[in-house]
Amino acid sequence: MKLNIISIFCVSAVLFSCTTTSSTTHHNSQNTPVSSNISDEQLMDKIQKDALKYFWDYAEPNSMLGRERYHEDNIYPDNDKHVITTGGSGFGLATILVGVERGYVSRKEAVKRLTVMMDFLAKADRHKGAWPHWINGETGKTVPFGKKDNGGDLVETAFLTTGIIQVREYFKNGNAEEKA
Repeated sequence: MKLNIISIFCVSAVLFSCTTTSSTTHHNSQNTPVSSNISDEQLMDKIQKDALKYFWDYAEPNSMLGRERYHEDNIYPDNDKHVITTGGSGFGLATILVGVERGYVSRKEAVKRLTVMMDFLAKADRHKGAWPHWINGETGKTVPFGKKDNGGDLVETAFLTTGIIQVREYFKNGNAEEKA
């Protein structure tokens, strides 16, 4: 009898712990409620807008590339306010394309920004063809990733060049400015 009561309790606990309600509310990092009953399209829209916001609104101001870190309080204890991440910037390039495609930014605005980015990268340090993991967004000089960092980072360069290829492919049939 005792075993039956314990079994019923365990099964009940499992069943009740697996139920969900459709009106559950979660909170994001700003403690703003985020409804869990939004559609897939609404969720995708929010994620894409938030990703674009990071790479567009918080970009390093000279290079327009993705910062390694963004501090809302503008306090950078490691003096890394202008450090850009090459691999992350590759993801940022793709995010800008999504922004154009979804109508969050105009093609003209995107092309203007992408031109600044590409001009910066053309002049930035490279090591045997590879960009470093981090670059100073003001100077284009390598910011060492670690004590044994000798310059080029093949993984980060791969992420960045993937973004560049996506941009070239996206604008391949565009006007002269888009193809430049």
